[in-house]
Amino acid sequence: MKKIDNNDYNSFVRYAEDIVFCRVFPLSVVLNYQSGSIYRSENCILFRHKNNFTFLSGTPDEAGLHEIHELILTEKLKFLCTDSMICEKMSGFGGVEFFPRDVYSYPHDKAPEINIPDGYSLRSIDEELFSRLTGCVPPSLYWDSYEQFSKKGTGFCIMHGNEAASWAFSSAVSSKEADIGIETAEAFRHRGLALAAAAAMIREILPDRRPTWTCQRSNLGSARIAEKLGFVKHAECIMIKKAD
Repeated sequence: MKKIDNNDYNSFVRYAEDIVFCRVFPLSVVLNYQSGSIYRSENCILFRHKNNFTFLSGTPDEAGLHEIHELILTEKLKFLCTDSMICEKMSGFGGVEFFPRDVYSYPHDKAPEINIPDGYSLRSIDEELFSRLTGCVPPSLYWDSYEQFSKKGTGFCIMHGNEAASWAFSSAVSSKEADIGIETAEAFRHRGLALAAAAAMIREILPDRRPTWTCQRSNLGSARIAEKLGFVKHAECIMIKKAD
C-alpha cells in the first residue's frame, strides 16, 4: 500500500466520513488535528491514528487484505472493522488476535453533575501533568506533544494533593466529535473518580462537539462508567492486532 504525503491528507476527508463507526479517529488524522498515517491501494484506504487505531474505507481484494495483514504484523496496527469476512481472512492468515469493542454515543444535551469526593480536586491537564501522566491510557499515547494537545485537545485530572488520581481527556478530536479516554491510578480505583473526571470532559466538549466513548467489551468498568454518564451503546466492532 502507498503511504500518502501529509500535505495531501485533506483530500481524503470524504473517505474518512464514510467510515460508519469511530470516525472521529480517522477524521482527526485527515484534518491534521492529530498525527497518523494514510495508506492507499487500488481498492481501499487505511487511516492510522497515532495510537495505532486503524480504519478501512473501501473493499480490499485478496492482495489488499494480505497487505493489511502484513501491516498489522510489522507496524503493530490495531485494525478495527465490522466485516466478518475480513475477520475470517485475517484469522486464516494467522498471527493475530481479535478483541470485541463497543462504541457509545452521548444522546443528551447537558453534561452530568460532577461529584468530586472530599479530599480531591479537579485540575486541567496542563503541560506539567501532560508530561508526567503515565499508565495504559495517558494523553501522550494519542498526542505528540503538549503543544499539539493544547491546540485541539483538552483534559481534566482528579488530584489527591499533588498525586494524579484519575484523568479524562480527548483521545481523538474532529470538527464534530471528541472521544474520551480515561484512566485511574491503581491506588485510587473504585472511588468514582473516573466518573467525575469524565463528567468534566463532557461539560467541556458540549455543545460544540458530541462526546464519544469506545472500550473493549472485556473492560466492564469502562462500560459501567459510560452508562452511568448517560452514554448509549450504538455499534460494535472487532479490533485485530498482532498476537502476543
